[in-house]
Amino acid sequence: MTPDQYSAPVPPVPAVPPVPPGPPPHRPARRNRRRWVWLGVVLLVVGAPTGWYFGGGYDRWQDGRSLHGLCGGTVDTTEVRELLDGAGRLSGYEIPSGGGLANCVLTAPDRSGSLSVTVDWGGSGAYGAMFRLRRTHAVRSEGVPVVPVGAGWAGVLSAGDDDRADLVLALSCTGKEADRQLIVSLTADPTKDRDGPKDDFASGGQRARLGRIGARFAQRANDIWGCGARLGGRIEQVPGRADIATVRSGKADGTCAGVAGPVRESPADGVAPIEDCAVLTPDGSGTVGLRLSAYYPPFTDQAREGIGLERGSTGPGTDGSFSWATAKCPGGTVVYLGNRLGPVDAPARDALAAFARHSAERHGCSAPELP
Repeated sequence: MTPDQYSAPVPPVPAVPPVPPGPPPHRPARRNRRRWVWLGVVLLVVGAPTGWYFGGGYDRWQDGRSLHGLCGGTVDTTEVRELLDGAGRLSGYEIPSGGGLANCVLTAPDRSGSLSVTVDWGGSGAYGAMFRLRRTHAVRSEGVPVVPVGAGWAGVLSAGDDDRADLVLALSCTGKEADRQLIVSLTADPTKDRDGPKDDFASGGQRARLGRIGARFAQRANDIWGCGARLGGRIEQVPGRADIATVRSGKADGTCAGVAGPVRESPADGVAPIEDCAVLTPDGSGTVGLRLSAYYPPFTDQAREGIGLERGSTGPGTDGSFSWATAKCPGGTVVYLGNRLGPVDAPARDALAAFARHSAERHGCSAPELP
């Protein structure tokens, strides 16, 4: 036998069973996922604009369009919404026939409040500002007393009994616009509610907010029209009606400093372009017997015209119930007016002299020329 005949037999290799086929692809689940993805895209494309629209985005976009470039680009809405009682919306429009460099109105459609703004050079701007302050005829009418804006700004705020507030800022230009004034005037009408007007400006916070808004308008106007004026600082507070105090004889230290008799005065400020002092009758009734007002440039000519004097006229004088003094100041001639209930007498002239002297000293003017 050969060796191969003694070898053990090799067992056959078992056949590998075929692998059973797996389950078919789950195509319905994949199609469902695709449907959800497309649904999400549709919701995003349709829902986002819808939410933006109903969430007020469209209104804000429209408001932004109406405010863009308004009033020559001077509009700053930072605090206007809060001034108008937290208005959610804010829109605006130009006043084509308003005259001046810029004239516009900002409104709160959902609150009914408004803020009107005028920017103009002195002269017509001064006349418009006097009109806003309701003293076009100077001291002939009752007039609305003013208080200084403060913080180094040459400005005043009306302090009347109604709900409206009027703010005027006068910028003395330099450089190529030297000898000119740029005047920014604002009138704020408060939000109305069911019980009638809300006197927002009895609030010190609202007065300060209006002052800051006016300062921002003035800052932008100063740049846009190349005035180059020296500007004031941040306005933290502005006096109000409560600051117009009745003071016993000899105790005045504000705008009535040095004036004898019981007086009604406001805080004094060395750059305020208008100052008021009321001298009361001695009977204790609170009746105003003599009104004293100082009008610094750019309001001097308007004040003179208000009592019938020619524009640019100089020198003191007396005419019936009126008397006036003048002084030379860094910005030009200033006029101090007195309006008495009856003919001018010696006490009225003395009161005007004291008022003019102290006001001139505060403003760095020469000694006044007296009637």
